[in-house]
Amino acid sequence: MRLLFFAMSSAGYGETLIGMSLARQLRVAGIESFFIVEPTSERLLRGSGFPYLVLNNSMGSFATLLVDETVRDFRPDAIVLSDYFTYCGVFPKRYGIDPWFIERYGLPIMPIDIWEWANTEFAVDVFQGKSMGVTRRIMDMPTHLRPVPICHLDEEPGTYPFRLWEGNERVSRRTRHHLRETFGMAPEDRMVLLAVAGWQQDRYADENGDRIADQVPELLVHYLRQLPPSARFVLVGSVPPVLADLADRAHVIPACSPHRFNVLLGSVDLVLTLNLGATTLARAVLSDIPGLVLTNRFDVPEKPDIDRVEAELSGLSEDVRSWLSRTLPMYPFRMWPLGFHSFLDPIVAKNPYISTFAHAELLDEPAVLSALHGVLYDRGVQDDLARERAAYLETLTDHPGTPEVFASAARRLGLV
Repeated sequence: MRLLFFAMSSAGYGETLIGMSLARQLRVAGIESFFIVEPTSERLLRGSGFPYLVLNNSMGSFATLLVDETVRDFRPDAIVLSDYFTYCGVFPKRYGIDPWFIERYGLPIMPIDIWEWANTEFAVDVFQGKSMGVTRRIMDMPTHLRPVPICHLDEEPGTYPFRLWEGNERVSRRTRHHLRETFGMAPEDRMVLLAVAGWQQDRYADENGDRIADQVPELLVHYLRQLPPSARFVLVGSVPPVLADLADRAHVIPACSPHRFNVLLGSVDLVLTLNLGATTLARAVLSDIPGLVLTNRFDVPEKPDIDRVEAELSGLSEDVRSWLSRTLPMYPFRMWPLGFHSFLDPIVAKNPYISTFAHAELLDEPAVLSALHGVLYDRGVQDDLARERAAYLETLTDHPGTPEVFASAARRLGLV
């Protein structure tokens, strides 16, 4: 069988990594894969062993001619969208093309459904008081491939949960020691990884999104500065300039090769993120590496609303109050700085994945500091999270492997 993957991430790696993970796991079943990507993802495909085509938005509608040629030469049996949401948005916005031109090939379309769309209202909350509507076309597609972690493991008619990552990112003790020596770290130092995707530091056509993208790192630096000197930071990707204030105890690394990032991930003591849906977090959980997610549930449009936040949190530090006063309006987000807070309610509800990492509200300074200290230095907290990860991983182990899951989806489409 041959699969044509559309992985059209234009400012991040997550959706492409999910598609590549699926394709790698299907290799053992003799399934061949070809990727169509944006320039951002070429770094990932180069050297991966997968053939690929890079499209660029400067091509405009001519991009479809290259896709036509690829379909003619590769002769796929099905098309995989990695993922549905990204695919729906990129072609209209960046190419001026109706994304459903692919239907003219007469091939089954298999969307990777990261957000469990059937449980949503097909509207995504973004920035301050805005909503982004998404086509319901996925509901007409007979199979939905859902990556786990992130999605629930529960099987429903037409949904096929597959393991997001096929391996363990842990590195050898020798490699870990060598990396820390290279960074000038002592053996007892704690290494914290914060990866910032390009889209998290993009310029948006929204003043609130731009402001929150710029201002949140300032508050994060305030928190990280309060950790003991033995806490050291590795900042990867589109690192905000304000994080340069951590230069004396941080290493800033631009977006790097998959191999180098894997070594970094496998060597750290904590993955810190402001994105609940981050693939880096999911990979950490699968590799038994602790994680901490910072999100914001508060809508704070004006200064009088700060008192309401303080009441709900049973207090607000002076530093946070001052920062919040300068930052307003503040909106809820589970994926900084976009929003996606209420949209992700169905993903969070009764999902055992959520218990595998620590979580704190961004505006709750005592809770953030307690979570950071606990995961890095408190054996009791570490053991509790380790037990949650172990229980979750045991459940995954009992679930059918990805080739078997995909075979079931393919049978539903009449491909096997």
